[in-house]
Amino acid sequence: MPHGSEDNRLPSALFVNRTNPKTKILPNNYGRRESLHTMEIIIGRDQQTRQLCIIKDGSARLYGRPASVPMDVSRHHISLQPVGAGKWQIRNLNEQNVTYVNGIAIESKVISEQDHIELGKSHSLFHWEALKEQKPVVETVDIRPLKQVWDEYNLANISVKRKQKNIGLLSSIPIGITMLGGLMSGILPDEFKPIAYVFTAIAFLVMLYGFYKRLTDNSIEEQEYFKKIFQQNYVCPKCGHFMGFKDYDLIVQDKACPYCKAKYIK
Repeated sequence: MPHGSEDNRLPSALFVNRTNPKTKILPNNYGRRESLHTMEIIIGRDQQTRQLCIIKDGSARLYGRPASVPMDVSRHHISLQPVGAGKWQIRNLNEQNVTYVNGIAIESKVISEQDHIELGKSHSLFHWEALKEQKPVVETVDIRPLKQVWDEYNLANISVKRKQKNIGLLSSIPIGITMLGGLMSGILPDEFKPIAYVFTAIAFLVMLYGFYKRLTDNSIEEQEYFKKIFQQNYVCPKCGHFMGFKDYDLIVQDKACPYCKAKYIK
């Protein structure tokens, strides 16, 4: 081989064209060159909001309403790459992904914007207008109904805690009555000592009642029930995410949902 010539047989992962550094040469096809500026668009499901996520030029943009993309669409489902003359190269990004073009399952195909793309086994239709640059729309959500949900949960918790406190106080009453009866038997004349026995009997009855209340106490079950109902209802009306065990007044201060970013109407 003449000195200074390049051996294209070298198993390099990537050769750089010295005459044009902005062009890369793929090792599996030495005659093929692709511009590093070729735009590749990644399309999939946003993990938090379950909206269509479009990654373009390194930045992600969401399209559609929250929870509009089925779970069988992966986070990085397909890529679209323009190949000229209004054509696009569509490619599955994972062998487990399912993609249909005009109702036929594909792995890679050259298509146009007149073709219908469906993502996942649920055939979620991809809309070409999602690729168009759009001004961000600031969505709003009325969270005022959550105040009633929080207040009801707070009152239920207070009621359960008061019930548990009363049962605890009930268990201490017999001790006080017994001590009072013993004190009276020590300072009163013998003819009044039967009163001490009456106090002891009362203390015993109260103790039995306290045992009964503890055995039939269902405050823990009530607390779990109220908690479950609260978790179902204390959610963002827009995206349905649970807002956590956070005071309503503190949530309002956040000004927007941390998940779908919808601004609060308060």
